[in-house]
Amino acid sequence: MERDPVHPIISHPHEYRIVGLCYEVNWESPEESFLDLRLEKNGLIRNLRFWGPKNLKIEEGFPRPTGGMQILDVSSRQLEGVAVEVSDFEASWGAITFMARSVIDLNAK
Repeated sequence: MERDPVHPIISHPHEYRIVGLCYEVNWESPEESFLDLRLEKNGLIRNLRFWGPKNLKIEEGFPRPTGGMQILDVSSRQLEGVAVEVSDFEASWGAITFMARSVIDLNAK
């Protein structure tokens, strides 16, 4: 079985620390719900918005840095409403995992 490719939204997310997490639920239009993830590395802040998040899991130990965080392009799986997966390749303590319809960079101009 082929591995899912790394999503191009951010290079080496496992090198960043999670410094912010916000989950907004839209009960009238669930597809408009989003999860904002704020990441920091050496003073550089990246703000990513994941549209249509589902199956959010936050393991004990969060917000300790997750040394194995990865963002994958899972669109080839052809799952309804899912094209992005945030997971942890090291099964690190405090990992955050979920799937989403898409992701955008809020810092993009």
